[in-house]
Amino acid sequence: MILALLIIAGLVLLIDLGLIVLWQINYKNASDGITDTPFVSILIAARNEQESLADCLESVLTIDYPEDKFEILIGNDRSEDQTGEIADAFSIRYPQVKSYNIYKHTIEGNGKANVLAQLARKAKGEYLFITDADIRVPRPWIKSMLLGMKKDVALVTGTSVVVGSNILAYMQQIDWLFATGMLKVVSDLDIPVTTMGNNMLLRKSAYEEVGGYEALPFSVTEDLELFNHIKEHHGTVNLFNPGVLNESKPEKSLYELLKQRKRWMRGAFELPAIMVTLLAMQASFFAIILLLLLINPIYALGVLGLKFSLRYIFVSMVVNKLNDKVNIFGSLIFEFYTAIFSLVSLIYYFIPGPIEWKGRKY
Repeated sequence: MILALLIIAGLVLLIDLGLIVLWQINYKNASDGITDTPFVSILIAARNEQESLADCLESVLTIDYPEDKFEILIGNDRSEDQTGEIADAFSIRYPQVKSYNIYKHTIEGNGKANVLAQLARKAKGEYLFITDADIRVPRPWIKSMLLGMKKDVALVTGTSVVVGSNILAYMQQIDWLFATGMLKVVSDLDIPVTTMGNNMLLRKSAYEEVGGYEALPFSVTEDLELFNHIKEHHGTVNLFNPGVLNESKPEKSLYELLKQRKRWMRGAFELPAIMVTLLAMQASFFAIILLLLLINPIYALGVLGLKFSLRYIFVSMVVNKLNDKVNIFGSLIFEFYTAIFSLVSLIYYFIPGPIEWKGRKY
């Protein structure tokens, strides 16, 4: 039995080593796309975001792009707080901001997809930028994302990272960095995997070609559903640099984080087999370590040490691309955090109950 456990653990370690090697030898900049300044539309679906929306809009309004070449469309999705009032105030103050209260349902089920579908109809830009109301975007965001939009590309995905001041936020940050780093490695192998609904650029003609969100089947991960339809006919690109790095607010509690992960895990089963395999093996690693600890603690600690070292090296390389550094002590804590949280997330996923998002249940 111990041999079988070591073989499985060894495969996970080989995958981690492969991530490091591929990041070094196959990283693609994908920066030979659009260099002029076409008119673009930024779409933001907002529900109960009174604490975040103003910060989001202030960051978007300071983007390094001609003011007459972009518009900001905010869709207030029946918010139960002051989100609508904040959006309206910005639309009065800034001519490029347009605020809409979305009451009508053209799409049943997914509220965010319904809002984005209606905003896309109103958008005047030939390119659609999509982000969330709890995001802060960097000043070069539009120009940097457009650089990925080559002639054969219809969807560009940027990078997002969690930013917060407590230990739970830092754990989410490392988790996102590791996951988005894996995503970049796989996508650079020309294997389209997924996108990020809070940092996405679409060619509007390609969006309309698939019928928009209205033509897509229901999914709690509407961004992945749209990605899967567009990739059937067009190229996709994942960018990873400071110019496309959006900052997201962390989930405030473990319970909120579990609800988020349950929604993401539902969508994860729709990913390509290679990505599902990578995620499954990473998630099962610590169960293997627990078994090894019972049989041979020395082997278990040795394997765990290798795992920590390889993940730290990979995450450090990922963070270096974003002109930052990762804390080695925080990374060590993350190994214990992810071991426990991965198991708890799996258990929570299989507990019968709906997917919850913004006070809605699916």
